[in-house]
Amino acid sequence: MIEVNKIYNMDCMDMLRQIPDNSISLCLADPPYGIDFQSARRIDSSQWKPKIKNDDRPFTDWLAPLYPKMTDGGRLVCFYRWDVQNEFQQEIEAAGFTIKSQLVWNKLVHGMGDLKGEFGPAHELMFYATKGRYEFTGKRPTTVYNVQRLNGSKLIHPNEKPVELLSQIIKDLTSESTELIVDPFGGSFSTFIAACLLNRNCISCELDEYYFNIGQQRVNREINYKNELF
Repeated sequence: MIEVNKIYNMDCMDMLRQIPDNSISLCLADPPYGIDFQSARRIDSSQWKPKIKNDDRPFTDWLAPLYPKMTDGGRLVCFYRWDVQNEFQQEIEAAGFTIKSQLVWNKLVHGMGDLKGEFGPAHELMFYATKGRYEFTGKRPTTVYNVQRLNGSKLIHPNEKPVELLSQIIKDLTSESTELIVDPFGGSFSTFIAACLLNRNCISCELDEYYFNIGQQRVNREINYKNELF
């Protein structure tokens, strides 16, 4: 049985099956884009981080089973990469969601890539979609989030997003502590931490045992720190 405010080492498809219908207010997802990513070595050079699982194609299988789990007016924010935009757009709409906006994370500093042949990548993209209609309860958000990316030496997951970024999204799209947030691709559990620090209910899972274990250590450390503050 899936419980609220816990993280799980499991497949997101199995997790979604155990969540009741009409219960998720916000799904904040950073799925595999289908780029077959292999990260660099760990900082201590003692071992290699594992490749991202299910990353041989844009992973969209979770969208159809997610839809009935969403409340009426439920919100979906899904990260994606520019070269797989069509695949994610088609599957989000096929699942039943209505895409309302394209959101941009402005990282403020650019990454690497082809230093001589392409623009320096300084942003990532998200689709914002809804099940039915959702009306903002506070100030209308804009489409660009300006949050500096994390320093590469501090990452514990190759696709780790800043807690500050995810906190801003959560605050824009939820208003009540009783609303349920779900992150099907926990990674380093930044979304889970952001939700807990904002006193929101959250469930998250991570398929890879390696990343789950280091993410769990981070959750225990950062949530305990928050509890000590208050």
